[in-house]
Amino acid sequence: MNKNSEDRLSKPNKFILRAYEMINNPKFVDIVSWTESGYSFAISNTAQFTTKVLPIYFKHKNFSSFVRQLNMYDFHKERDTGDIQIYTHSSFIRGHPEKLQEVHRKSSDLLTEHNPSSDLEKKYLLLNTKQKLLQEKVNTLEQSYKDVSNYNQLLMSQIIQCMDREQKVEQLLMMFIQQIKEVPSSLESNYLNIMGSNMARPFNPPFMGDYSRYGRM
Repeated sequence: MNKNSEDRLSKPNKFILRAYEMINNPKFVDIVSWTESGYSFAISNTAQFTTKVLPIYFKHKNFSSFVRQLNMYDFHKERDTGDIQIYTHSSFIRGHPEKLQEVHRKSSDLLTEHNPSSDLEKKYLLLNTKQKLLQEKVNTLEQSYKDVSNYNQLLMSQIIQCMDREQKVEQLLMMFIQQIKEVPSSLESNYLNIMGSNMARPFNPPFMGDYSRYGRM
């Protein structure tokens, strides 16, 4: 291996360095950032990434060209959901800039020639990355299941409370109706009692007085 080849292996490519710097820039976290695991990065808004970010780091606005560069350096697309695209490389990891020197063009086989185990290591790291992404999905699904279960329990509790309230309201209505039914019979009873007592009492007209002292007319 000549000195130029050794230099290429010991120093990361400018494209890789700029991409790493770009993803670590908190200014663009809403556009491009690391995923939660740190083993891949996500482009959340392709349009803004093309017009705002690419010109700063790569002096162009060609998203397809950027993707071709990623493919040349053996990046893999993990997921493409609408406007979100996720890319990964076994040596492109958050917090490990020292591993950037292991990212090389696909056409270069220098590393493979002098380190036969590197391919196995890359495959292992790639599988490990996929496993972590899969675990993230499993954790998300488990959390979603817990949230749905808790919501169902809360909903069932509210339904039971509503049923209890409905039953109490129904009981109050029945009591009220029963009281309304009893009022006429009570009034009728009171009326008959009053009329009965009046009929038993002798009736003396107010104009009929005692005229016996005046003699018969």
